[in-house]
Amino acid sequence: MSSIARLACIALALLLAAAPVECRTIVDMDGRSVTLPDKISRIVTIGPVPVLNGFLFAFGRQQSIVNGLPRELARNRQFVFAPELASRPVVQSSASGLAVEDIVALRPDLVLTMDRAATDKLAGLGLPVVMLKWREPHDIETLMALLGDVLEERQVAADYARYFEAVLTRIETTLGAVDETKRPRVLYVNYRRLTQPHRIAEWWIARAGGRSVTDDGREQESVTFSLEQLIAWNPEVIIVADRGEVEMAMAEPRLRGVAAVRDKRVHVAPAGAHLWANRTIEQPLTILWAASTLHPEKFSRGQLESEMRSFYERFFHMSLVREQLDEILAGSSGR
Repeated sequence: MSSIARLACIALALLLAAAPVECRTIVDMDGRSVTLPDKISRIVTIGPVPVLNGFLFAFGRQQSIVNGLPRELARNRQFVFAPELASRPVVQSSASGLAVEDIVALRPDLVLTMDRAATDKLAGLGLPVVMLKWREPHDIETLMALLGDVLEERQVAADYARYFEAVLTRIETTLGAVDETKRPRVLYVNYRRLTQPHRIAEWWIARAGGRSVTDDGREQESVTFSLEQLIAWNPEVIIVADRGEVEMAMAEPRLRGVAAVRDKRVHVAPAGAHLWANRTIEQPLTILWAASTLHPEKFSRGQLESEMRSFYERFFHMSLVREQLDEILAGSSGR
């Protein structure tokens, strides 16, 4: 261990009010060297909390998460996968930002975030902050490998990477060579804001056999547009964030001529540990669900449910009953 890392380890032990601990140094996805205790038992997740929690669920670390879900980010099924989260203190909100003193008081062995400002602020206090990134589709494999190193669960990370690729291959094989004219025009949208909120949707729509109407090679994470632009795109399938948005789109008189509304192909994205249409550990299920929605003649509901059972048993260590599968597939009711 270098002298700098040794000093960081001593400082970390003092911050955690703990006896001297064994430490190690890892390099996070922002290229930062982070000193961590060998044993990680208390984890704080900051920023996109449901997304980060989902990663930890896959490593069986539900009970290690010591903070709760911000009200505006609360997902009911997070409490199914990790009931103890309901009693954890909330340390961030969109209104007041980070409760820094409360975060320090939780004495985390590890802080996970995807936010640069939070990383700088908390690391400046000596907290062991690991910054994760997920912008490109296969960043998830790098991210999981890093967490496998951090949590010393490398086999879980490797197993997930193999599973991810195997599901993609099965879907690609079943779809076969889809003629471009048979790829439906698809819009994923937060309808209340008329925003396509996550660039990753361009990837999973294409992998599911669709053509995203917002996929123009954009680099920005989200794109906002007018109702007139939506009408001009004339998507054949619209995917929205919650069930309330389905009702809004179907009731909008100006959308009556849009193919997706006319043919009643407005669908709400499923919601498990997180909204499947956004960045989530459940991304392989996202693609299978989208493929079954766009090409129901090739993918049955039974296949999807079987894959869901397998995924949650394999990675979340939970056996879901039919009612729970139905609830996930029904999506969020909105907030």
